[in-house]
Amino acid sequence: MDSDGSLGAETSKQSTSDSVRNLVATFLSYLELKLRLLGLESKEAGFHLLTLGLLFAGTVVFFAGFLVMLIVFLLYLLMLIFHWEWGWSALVCGGVLLLISIVAGVVLRFQIIKPLFPITFAEFERDREWLTRKRKKSE
Repeated sequence: MDSDGSLGAETSKQSTSDSVRNLVATFLSYLELKLRLLGLESKEAGFHLLTLGLLFAGTVVFFAGFLVMLIVFLLYLLMLIFHWEWGWSALVCGGVLLLISIVAGVVLRFQIIKPLFPITFAEFERDREWLTRKRKKSE
């Protein structure tokens, strides 16, 4: 009789340890999946930030070029007094660089608005809602 009682206690200890192991394994697999998702989105975010950096650098370079060409055009106005003809080309180059910098600035503006880690934040929001529902059901 005594051995049957200890066998039942041993079985309950095993089932408790098994359920704790299963809980830990489930939590670790859940954590692994979330970290994989974060890793994938980090790659996307890195590419997005690289694009933003290149667009910003391009905007600065083209705007600086526009300023240089504007100064050259102002020099042309001075040279016009002396009847030299090279200034029109400087004006056209300055106008083209201005248009390029405006386009790059508009693209940069739309790239800045794009959110980082959208899938991860959506998953966290779903998890939060699920936990809220679970908490309400248990109360």
